[in-house]
Amino acid sequence: MDTSLGEIMWRWFAAKCVRLSHLLVMLFLMLGWALPWPVSWWIHAILTPLTRLHWRFNDRTCIFTTWEQKLLQNEHVEEHEEGWFVKEVAEALTGWRPPTQLTRNVMFVWMWSTTIISIIRIAGN
Repeated sequence: MDTSLGEIMWRWFAAKCVRLSHLLVMLFLMLGWALPWPVSWWIHAILTPLTRLHWRFNDRTCIFTTWEQKLLQNEHVEEHEEGWFVKEVAEALTGWRPPTQLTRNVMFVWMWSTTIISIIRIAGN
């Protein structure tokens, strides 16, 4: 089946928008606890555990990764499981691609620690 140039460009643009959204959500999950607004702490304290739960029920894959790969018409590969996007960002920033298990362990500790910080900030407000 032939794909028109317009469709290819639309898919590429939509995939880049999904990737930007993925990056923004990742940054919020990392730093939402540090924002000065109580509403951000509430969203962070709810969204972070929901994200971890989502990974468990979506074959350890983020929905943003699934959407991006579908838009680019790529097949799902094991490398796209939990932590893939974080490894992509780490490699883009540092030139080093961390191992999967290290990435997952750091994500686990960071996400639960910052969720607890958000909860503490909510309780102290």
